[in-house]
Amino acid sequence: MKELTTLILTLFTTLALANSLQGTVTYKDKKAQGVLFIFAKKFDGSMPMPLAVKRVENPTFPYKFELSEKDKMIQSLPFKGPFKVFARLSKSGNVMDKSGPQAQTVKSLDLGAKNILLEIK
Repeated sequence: MKELTTLILTLFTTLALANSLQGTVTYKDKKAQGVLFIFAKKFDGSMPMPLAVKRVENPTFPYKFELSEKDKMIQSLPFKGPFKVFARLSKSGNVMDKSGPQAQTVKSLDLGAKNILLEIK
């Protein structure tokens, strides 16, 4: 029975990882005042608003993240790639404030991408 439980948990974990984007955000300071926003957008720019977003107050770096269905902004939109992932620090905490330092991926990412590295400078 214990082996079956372990197998089921492994399968659920594998499926969850395959349906997410995972990575790390780095910043020159280990601790930052403000809010870290991590966004997943359509790579081709066909949709200007993010599909998913994570908000982290006063993050400590490096910060490991995962974006998945549970982070979707609009539940009715499918969480499908290809994606471009952004990270931005906002001292004001306002998601619309684009004055803070940021980083983004250059290549398109598919669902299940791991080891995404966003280096905020």
